[in-house]
Amino acid sequence: MKSPLSVDKATSKKYGITAEIDVSPMMKLSYLETQYQEIQHTLWRSRVDAIHATRLAESENEVLKAKGNNNYAQHVNEVQQFVGALHMIRTLINELKEEYPELKGE
Repeated sequence: MKSPLSVDKATSKKYGITAEIDVSPMMKLSYLETQYQEIQHTLWRSRVDAIHATRLAESENEVLKAKGNNNYAQHVNEVQQFVGALHMIRTLINELKEEYPELKGE
């Protein structure tokens, strides 16, 4: 993926999001930090759910085993999705701090 900040700038330009109607750089950073933490928590939940799915997949009960295998695949996909999201948000946070030096102390 190219720069998340450049994607946002292109979106803002395309739809006429000017500084007057946009949120402040501090609000952007605050939102990203909150979202980052929420995704971290969701990532942890998916990892714990994968552990539960592994337990089911080891069951002698064929129905539970099949459910565990299906659930495990789903949770592993979620883990991959959330890891990618966290990397993108971390990149966007770093780019914002470069764009707005006043955020570097935050």
